[in-house]
Amino acid sequence: MTGLPANCWRVIGVQGGDQSCERLLEVLHCRNCPIYAAAARQLLDRESPLEDSDEIPSDTRRATSTRTALVFRLGQQWLGLPPGLVAEVAANPPVRRLAHRTDGRIEGVVNVRGELRLCVSLVELLGLGRRDPGGATARLVLVEDESGPLAFRCDEVRGLLPYSDDAVEPPPDTLRAPLDACVRAMMPTASGHVALLDADAVTRLLRSAVFE
Repeated sequence: MTGLPANCWRVIGVQGGDQSCERLLEVLHCRNCPIYAAAARQLLDRESPLEDSDEIPSDTRRATSTRTALVFRLGQQWLGLPPGLVAEVAANPPVRRLAHRTDGRIEGVVNVRGELRLCVSLVELLGLGRRDPGGATARLVLVEDESGPLAFRCDEVRGLLPYSDDAVEPPPDTLRAPLDACVRAMMPTASGHVALLDADAVTRLLRSAVFE
């Protein structure tokens, strides 16, 4: 991929950009991209307020209505998360159960590149069914915010899908709790509506399972 703008993660990536970079379909987040990794040390020296404003093309700054969602399936429901929250999508690894936590919403721990991560049953937290992502399409999604990483398993990952703010619809009144508190909009697609999740609401829900 040639002709990338300076500090592409701020222009076409998820680090403040419009998320239009075609590499995101493969790496999901700028921090997983070799271009970002190679520039990380230089960025510490060069970063300035000028780079945050004047160097971003005006046509990119105007394209604020275009967003991207990582679309995945829990049971029969397709859902979308902001890619900035997603650290990694991996194969469905074995889950090691934790003693005295088998009745809660924590499934156990999973090994992600040699590190153990708590795996939470998001499908149960959202009231979308029971945990059973054991099929060939099942995947592990690792999310991370300022409080650290957590993982959940899903039945399938469709990938990153772009959408326009003008094209989304408000959530229907028929959504049941606790799903209704996490859905901010519905995105129509050729295969049905995708429920777009609010990142803060989802992380609060996941972390609530840790302390239940």
